[in-house]
Amino acid sequence: MFGITSNESGEESESLLEEFTSIQKELFTDLGLHFKIQEMPPTELGLPAYHKIDMEAWIPTTKLYGEISSASNCTDYQSRRIGIKYNSPSGETKFCHTVNATACAIPRLLITIFENFQNLDGSVNIPKPLQKYMKKEVIKDAFKEKMMSTKPTP
Repeated sequence: MFGITSNESGEESESLLEEFTSIQKELFTDLGLHFKIQEMPPTELGLPAYHKIDMEAWIPTTKLYGEISSASNCTDYQSRRIGIKYNSPSGETKFCHTVNATACAIPRLLITIFENFQNLDGSVNIPKPLQKYMKKEVIKDAFKEKMMSTKPTP
């Protein structure tokens, strides 16, 4: 996700950051994942980020939380570099603020789903919101299904 805001009070970009993280929280909650929200300290921020929030999901095999998504308020760092400006209501030309977020990092999210929804027999329960896309509720044997669906290369 990417957004551009005005820079009248500085709160516009923080508000958009909150909106993006709200979308991320809803996505991971709907999938039934156990996750936590990390406000990243200044020492963990890259050059562009003024404020960064990571979403980390529980990975049972590692007994650790792993990042599945993040969102950053970059204020005017990116807009200064590419020249994105706007005319403020006072007539002043200002640099916009930018906000970036990964809705979800697909490979990490797939690992998290397989880790958290795998049964003892190796099958994987598909989270309810994804069942209509997968057209099934359970992957009986994920590795066997993959092997049978691919043809050997000559």
